[in-house]
Amino acid sequence: MTEKDLKKPLMDFVVPVKSTIHINHTIEEALHSLQNKHIDDEIIYIYVVDKEYKLVGVVPTRHLLLNEPHTPIKKIMSTHLISLKGDQTLQEAMEFLETHHLLALPVVDEQNHLLGLIDVGLYLEEKVDVATSRRRTDIFQMIGMYIEEGKKMGPWKNYLSRMPWIFCNMFGGLACAVISRIYELVLSDCILLAMFIPLVLTLSESVSMQSMTQSMQLIKKRSRKWKYTLHMLIREWKIVALIAITSGFIVGSTSLLWRGGIMPGFTIMLGIMISIYITSTIGSIIPLVLHARRLNPHVAAGPVVLMCADICTTLIYLTLGTWWLT
Repeated sequence: MTEKDLKKPLMDFVVPVKSTIHINHTIEEALHSLQNKHIDDEIIYIYVVDKEYKLVGVVPTRHLLLNEPHTPIKKIMSTHLISLKGDQTLQEAMEFLETHHLLALPVVDEQNHLLGLIDVGLYLEEKVDVATSRRRTDIFQMIGMYIEEGKKMGPWKNYLSRMPWIFCNMFGGLACAVISRIYELVLSDCILLAMFIPLVLTLSESVSMQSMTQSMQLIKKRSRKWKYTLHMLIREWKIVALIAITSGFIVGSTSLLWRGGIMPGFTIMLGIMISIYITSTIGSIIPLVLHARRLNPHVAAGPVVLMCADICTTLIYLTLGTWWLT
């Protein structure tokens, strides 16, 4: 599979869906409907549609077989749907299948009308055997390899795509050096503050990267709502608040062992708390912003987050030190 193939419209690969049943059917009626369609292909998922052929649910095969024949489909179907839009690309479909470990995905239009199906077997030269979980793992590993093969670039293109983000790290380091030069007085007066700079930076970088990873997971969920995204961000901020308080208290208390006084220890503690909270917020937001701007968050987010974390942490830490220690 080439990079050109991955960029093709998803609709070029969609196949008709035969395994559909009506939302107003009972199990008995649904089974009769499926039998009358004379389906020769393997049935992976059974989709539920309404009278306008809009996708409204999915029914596991075992629910059709193990419930009473007169049971309405509405009672056994799941409305938790993961679907693709017809205007997406094949690469997006493959990445979505790999991420969610699904063997097939329905494709819908803007009004949620069922357009067809994307089957994992489309990407494999061999017949897909879904009988064992081990085989399923092999399938998704294979899809991952196909995706990477389609993305392969020459050394020069790789260099051009990666080097700009290395410049972000360089800029961040130079900016931190300039900030340290501006606050040279407080660093010379309080050696203890300078001793803890690497640790303070490390904590901010680590937590900001953790928050960035959480946001990257949100990006993969294409069916997400902004309300859900906001809920997950608030949840992350609550967790980070606990991490910031714990880290600041431990490191600030430990700094007292150097007998530099209470105020330097308090400065270190508060600097860690504030910088962790701010840089984690940056780590959460930057991938979402890059994704909204149609930039690749997988490549760009890490260097940008680290650059911002280093600059913000150094500025906050040394500003607090100047206020209280000089």
